[in-house]
Amino acid sequence: MSPSSGDRVGSIHGFSLLNDSKYGYDARDNVLRLSLLRAPEYPDPNADQGHHEFTYSLYPHAGTWREAMTVRQGFEVNYPLMATTTTRHAGTLPQSQSFFSTQEDNVVITAIKQDADGNALVVRFYEWAGKKGDIHLTLPDKATSASATNLMEAVEAPLTLDATGKIVTVPTSAYEIKTVKIQFAKD
Repeated sequence: MSPSSGDRVGSIHGFSLLNDSKYGYDARDNVLRLSLLRAPEYPDPNADQGHHEFTYSLYPHAGTWREAMTVRQGFEVNYPLMATTTTRHAGTLPQSQSFFSTQEDNVVITAIKQDADGNALVVRFYEWAGKKGDIHLTLPDKATSASATNLMEAVEAPLTLDATGKIVTVPTSAYEIKTVKIQFAKD
């Protein structure tokens, strides 16, 4: 492929293979392979037989895989938006609301759940691009405190909410999984 008139000579281009959690893939020379079935014989000699459906996408992009947000593209393949039609009904929430978000693109929120005691919410995210820095996690209304925890959700250190109580800053290392426990005011 030759560069177009708008490209600079030597600019980086990439090609990513996105899939719905298949067993493996590799790239060698100019060949890109995706293993769709494992075909094991033990413990079930009939495993992987029958009808199968696969989802994969070929994602050409400018720049490196990090610059092209390949990890986010992969999450969109594996966790598509599901819309539900409903009728208008009364409720206490506004017409639109974001429960949690981050300002940084190099982070994926992977879980939001109630803690084991049922007194707080736990948010788990990971940094995928190899960038150390502060992650700014935007919280829903009425957050009163936040703490960094380990993966077992034991509190390790308090985190500071900003003056609005809507953003907590979480220091994060490259490729690190972080878990944050958030306490809310009781109604």
